[in-house]
Amino acid sequence: MKFALKPATQVVAGLLIALALLGCGGGNQNEPASAPPVPEEADEVRQVEAAAALAEPSWVHLANHPDAFSVTGTQLVRFGVDTRWVEKVVTGSGWCTNSYFGFNPAVGVLKTCQLQVNGTPPAPPPASTTVWTHIANHPQAFTVVGTKLVRFGIDTRWVQRNVTDRGYCTNSFFGSNPAPGVLKTCQVASTVAAPNVAPVATITGPAATATFKAGDTISFAGSGTDAEDGSLAATRLTWWAELRHDVHGHPLQPETVGASGSVTIPVRGETSANIWYRFYLRATDSAGATNVVTRDIQPQKAQVTLATVPAGLAFTLDGQPVTAPNTFTGVVGIERDLAAVDQNFNGRRYQFSGWSDGGAATHTVSTPAANTTYTASFSDVGPVINNPPAVALTNPANGSSATTGVAITLTATATDNDDRITGVEFFENGVKIGATAPTAPYSVAWSPTLTGPRSLTARATDNFGLATTSAAITVTVSAPTGTDAQAPVATLVAPANLAAGLNGAITLSATATDNLAVTALEFQVDGTQVGATGSGSPHTVTLDTTAYTSGQHIVRVRARDAAGNASPWASATVSFGGSRTQPAGFSRNESWITGLSSATAFTQAPDGRLFVAQQGGALRIVKNGVLLGTPFMTLTVDPAGERGLIGVALHPAFASNRYVYVYRTTAENGTHNRISRFTADAANPDVVAAGSELLIADLPALSSATNHNGGAMNFGIDGKLYVAVGENANAANSQNPATPLGKMLRFNDDGSIPVDNPFYASRTGLARAIWASGLRNPFTFAVQPGTGRMYINDVGQDVWEEVNLGAPGANYGWPASEGPANITAGVTAPLFAYRHSATSPAGSGPGGFFTGFAITGGAFYPGTGAFPAAYRNSYYFADYVSRYVGRLDLANNHAASAFASLTGAPVGLQAGLDGALYVLTRNGIVRIGFP
Repeated sequence: MKFALKPATQVVAGLLIALALLGCGGGNQNEPASAPPVPEEADEVRQVEAAAALAEPSWVHLANHPDAFSVTGTQLVRFGVDTRWVEKVVTGSGWCTNSYFGFNPAVGVLKTCQLQVNGTPPAPPPASTTVWTHIANHPQAFTVVGTKLVRFGIDTRWVQRNVTDRGYCTNSFFGSNPAPGVLKTCQVASTVAAPNVAPVATITGPAATATFKAGDTISFAGSGTDAEDGSLAATRLTWWAELRHDVHGHPLQPETVGASGSVTIPVRGETSANIWYRFYLRATDSAGATNVVTRDIQPQKAQVTLATVPAGLAFTLDGQPVTAPNTFTGVVGIERDLAAVDQNFNGRRYQFSGWSDGGAATHTVSTPAANTTYTASFSDVGPVINNPPAVALTNPANGSSATTGVAITLTATATDNDDRITGVEFFENGVKIGATAPTAPYSVAWSPTLTGPRSLTARATDNFGLATTSAAITVTVSAPTGTDAQAPVATLVAPANLAAGLNGAITLSATATDNLAVTALEFQVDGTQVGATGSGSPHTVTLDTTAYTSGQHIVRVRARDAAGNASPWASATVSFGGSRTQPAGFSRNESWITGLSSATAFTQAPDGRLFVAQQGGALRIVKNGVLLGTPFMTLTVDPAGERGLIGVALHPAFASNRYVYVYRTTAENGTHNRISRFTADAANPDVVAAGSELLIADLPALSSATNHNGGAMNFGIDGKLYVAVGENANAANSQNPATPLGKMLRFNDDGSIPVDNPFYASRTGLARAIWASGLRNPFTFAVQPGTGRMYINDVGQDVWEEVNLGAPGANYGWPASEGPANITAGVTAPLFAYRHSATSPAGSGPGGFFTGFAITGGAFYPGTGAFPAAYRNSYYFADYVSRYVGRLDLANNHAASAFASLTGAPVGLQAGLDGALYVLTRNGIVRIGFP
């Protein structure tokens, strides 16, 4: 029987009363076996005293953000830094992330997880221990099974004897009174094995004070000891290493078994100075218990100043435009690419003459060990003669007519004979219409609101700031006649645009006006109507935000009149608080598939099987919801950093030809990425047919940089194989027409190059396969079934993550542009982009409230399927570092909303044949379904 703890004073009082009723309890040597039971209040007194004696809780380090961790049983874990913490009771395992704890206690600061312990952790238990269990109170009878050791007494005063079958909790039965005058109990002994004690891992190298520069070879060594096993063999030690940057990490060295090893720090790759490397050592004992320790090494740094003579001229650093003087702090040994070109400045023309280090106009430097200045010198070759641009309005025609409320597209042509156009603006009677059109064809939508003759002009501006205004045209605007053709105007009153942290029930409010009468107002959230349609203005509904995933959402309203005219949507981008991880009604199974190791990509076969690539070289199969134990095949790869087996695709006719395409890093004939085709075995399609490899393409040799390999592959609806290739951490590759690095490639299914590729006729060799260029690290892309529309996810560097519309011959601008910044003529701007950090005010600008560091997954969900209608016909994307899935609503101008948060790091998305959305993480597959 269990008793609730009572206040100590009540317990003691109850005990005194009980003792008074029983006399002194000393010791009639002839108590009957049937004597009445004694209350167990004395045990409660001891429990209260023991609880009061416990040490105050303390905390020990458990994990760093965003690592996984495990605990024994159920433990209290906290997440944060300094005095800013959020706590959670964890059973088994968890993740040291904002999403797992449901809150970010210290925005923008590196956080850790700590485990609560009470005082000093206990010493390891012996191999076995004797446990005493209460079986009776004085003077009760008791029974045991067989012969057991039983003791009689209290505190440290006990007598004991072996008892067979039955006994009495009395002085006479035990032949002694170990504690005269005190209430006593009986306890039975049992021997239990002590719990296994986790091993201790120790890193002996690199030293805690070690530093690094790019190009260094860092040796790693460690050992492990265990209370039960003693010194652990090298086979029970595993180590790996990561490049850490800001608050996230990138793989450097994959998991390797052994007591020691080494890794070389790449000289190309991440150029930021706020990086370091973290080495991990995991010790595993014979019982499977583990202990992981880490060792961080910090970079050696130096300042580099880039200057020009004369001062103020421009050049590029790693392909991005920079104006001198410019000073950056870099990691010693990291390679940087400098380029100086002839240019105009302050009305003068300057010609490059030389760099201070003697390098060519475009050359590579290694960040030196000491602060250094590199100066580009230019010669003044005379004044710049700049002619103004030419511009003309081409639509509508002069003297044409228009109707209020009916939109017209204004178009213009603009040219500049000595440089380039930076933008064209449109004006109505001198008032600007809409936004500046940055690239041709130059156009803007105009919905006239005033009647009478209206004067329209266009103004073009060139890159030197000279502007030309076109000849004016006159358009006569009239009010609609006959049937009401004028749409109403809706105004969203609440919530306010960029409202953040909305939680619980909120009120949506809107008003509308019309030339005759407003008959209906309706609200939508993320494309789905909420509340009833109102019959007039104003109109309000109540919205329960807790039904929506925490994060960004789009609230909008529109009005209709009696003639059925609908107003444009009036919308607000807002952020909902709370802790919901997926929309109400959706299910999320984080453990649908577990047991994967460093997964990188996956695809689904027509029969429902999932083919999953693991970085170490194994291609696994998930069949009927089970990860098969035998891989489809295992290839020898170089898995360093972001290399390895990193792409997989199936032929459109896979059901009949069984063709499987993979993208992997091989060291054969020099380290490079290779695209191959294999065939599934006819008798057993869960394994590869021996000797079936067909080489599709060998890409160029890789540098020492192990990142930016791309690797995604998909077939288009044209039956061609499209391959995304990273620029190997060399930004210049992206714009180099001679190399396939930093590009989208297009092949026939046998590896030949289609003659209708955009550059087939003008280039040679593998460069003929280039379909689009200007990409940094296109980790994933997706093709929409039926339409062939392609969206390319390009991982950014400094500020932006991008979703780009795939198009033949397109140039996405890297490295001169990133995200929506620096979009110039000939550059295709992203469809959607989000920042690495929040804007001020939060939510403003492209991407709204979305932030993240690595866009690594993308999938089109079709117009049919198990998801509710509003969630279909959408593009879903995932961020590896921030661990979420977002949604772009294709039917509503790519409005972006939060869809799901994750505990694992996502690397891929698939819209499953069963109507679910599957998320591939590094260690498993998450299934998000409805219901």
